[in-house]
Amino acid sequence: MPKDMDVKVHFELLDRADRVEGICNLLLRRGRLTPHVLILCPDDSFAAQLDERLWTIHPESFLAHAIVTDDVQTNSQQPILLSTSINRDNQPVVLVNGGLEIPPDVSGFAHIVDFVDGWDEPLKQAARERFRTYRQMGLEPAYLGKRD
Repeated sequence: MPKDMDVKVHFELLDRADRVEGICNLLLRRGRLTPHVLILCPDDSFAAQLDERLWTIHPESFLAHAIVTDDVQTNSQQPILLSTSINRDNQPVVLVNGGLEIPPDVSGFAHIVDFVDGWDEPLKQAARERFRTYRQMGLEPAYLGKRD
């Protein structure tokens, strides 16, 4: 398990009001990031939308994933796990924050991805607050801006 100072945190810019699409594009662009990713979803509806989009994002780029279940064995086999709470069944290295709050427990992740909602001033301010909070936690977040 990495020490907190070893954890990379970066923010990516979303220029449209579609966090589901932003997460899908991030996963496609980064080749799923690593073999083991946890996407923290703010609620079940978001998880269902993301699940649906990951099935259809690109005909040649299926992203193997599942919504977390009570079956630890099934969860452990998923390279990308969608959950509304921190779940480590697939031994994730990367945490993608799909919500607007700091994840409740970031220990054990090597990389955290968060987002700046560039299309909305109050949401940009919320991202700035999360950036500051990560710093207060002893982490050094970076802003990568818009990535294609």
